[in-house]
Amino acid sequence: MQTKLVPLALLLASTAWAQQVQVAGQSARPVQDHPRANSSTAAKSAIFFVGDGMGVSTVTAARIFSVGVDGQLVVDGLPYTALSRTYTSDHITPDSAGTMSAMMSGQNTNSGVIGLAETTERNDFNNDGDGPALTTLLEMAKASGKSVGVVSTARVTHATPAACYAHVNERNKENEIALQGLPGDPTYNAALGSGIDVLMGGGRRFYVPSTMFDEEGDSGSRPDGRDLRVEFQAAGYTYVWRDREFDDLRAADLPVLGLFESSHMEYEYDRITDVGGEPSITEMTLKAVELLSSNPNGFFLMVESGRIDHAHHAGNAWRCLVDTEEFDRSIGAAIQAVNLRETIVVVTADHSHVFNIAGYPLRPWYDLPYSPTSVPQSWLKSSHGGILNIAFDISSSSGAVAEAQDSGGVPYTTLVYGNGPGYRGGNGRVDPRNDTTPGLNGAVPNGPQDPEYMQEAAVPMGSETHSGEEVAIYAIGAGSSSLQGTVKNTTTFDLIRAALGL
Repeated sequence: MQTKLVPLALLLASTAWAQQVQVAGQSARPVQDHPRANSSTAAKSAIFFVGDGMGVSTVTAARIFSVGVDGQLVVDGLPYTALSRTYTSDHITPDSAGTMSAMMSGQNTNSGVIGLAETTERNDFNNDGDGPALTTLLEMAKASGKSVGVVSTARVTHATPAACYAHVNERNKENEIALQGLPGDPTYNAALGSGIDVLMGGGRRFYVPSTMFDEEGDSGSRPDGRDLRVEFQAAGYTYVWRDREFDDLRAADLPVLGLFESSHMEYEYDRITDVGGEPSITEMTLKAVELLSSNPNGFFLMVESGRIDHAHHAGNAWRCLVDTEEFDRSIGAAIQAVNLRETIVVVTADHSHVFNIAGYPLRPWYDLPYSPTSVPQSWLKSSHGGILNIAFDISSSSGAVAEAQDSGGVPYTTLVYGNGPGYRGGNGRVDPRNDTTPGLNGAVPNGPQDPEYMQEAAVPMGSETHSGEEVAIYAIGAGSSSLQGTVKNTTTFDLIRAALGL
């Protein structure tokens, strides 16, 4: 399924809020009709965007990849920003369960635990029982009469979306998490009232018995033999799994359960091959806003781009950057679709990754303020600003552009990981353009600009890890003006709760 989308440059130029952003190297200039003037007023609705694993280095690389070094992503134009600490109660470097629980409840929790107080160990390994359940923003919004929605490109039972509506001591208990969102089940989360109004993403396997195959031929994983697709429909939900039913959804179809993949949804780069024609994160966001906006009391919507994180874990910068680009597009589309005088839009990440922009790579040749004395064709032909290529630097004595090299005289890529599956072994480094290490799907990439290329990693790991540094928070709209400084991640909860008056 393909949707015609407004190019980012046109989007930025066509919206009033974008008049403050920096365009084409010009200085930012505030304007009188910017929503900043009304950003201290109460909001009726909130959209909370989470780029899973979208640390500052990811945003920088995605900007270069998508719109160039001097370009503007949609998030770059949001007027209020802060840096957010990401630690959990028990870890310096966190996971999504602990960080999202903190952002949704306003209280720090332990890694691996969803929606339970910090007296809860992961999987209750001390056998002393769980601590109390924490109240989430989604539960508060539902109790106040608002419609609520959860959208993710990951499984809807995965840590980040689950932290909106579930309470478990082990994030991997996804079969249990699915039941907590099912009205009428004995383990249903009663704090959800009549239920989640829009729940869309991947994770169909946790709604399908292990003895059955789903609509796309994948086996389910429920050991209890229950088909939750049927049970959700019996509870009044409209169930969709492919593009044609998704496209036809209207407010009269609420509540809606959309499960578009057995596991996580496809990376944006691979989505075109999906059997069911699954929607993009932009399409899901716009559909959710359309459906939830039918409530005159407003809504709370959480949108997660979960596969940014997964691409990082796989050491594959290409898919990470494509998913980040699409996530940014979804933010712009949502801002166009709502009234910012009564809606707060908050964008952040739950944590970062050991992903970096290394060496001293030159900007693209067309960006330089001078003419080098000589340049290699491989630099001139670099795509996406060269962010995915080997690094090139310039000699201060001769003015010649040349490959940047390590201490052994071997070129290296601009993007690298501190650890992960891209480790090349102990036989010494080779030119990344001639590297025969199998890529993401097993094929040997044609150099570092190939979509299957796995960036080199310094430490061998089966899966690249998160990192512990701060991430950015961006905000716009009603109630957003208090965001500033370096804050705890629980500040996101405080910001949205205050804006909605919950």
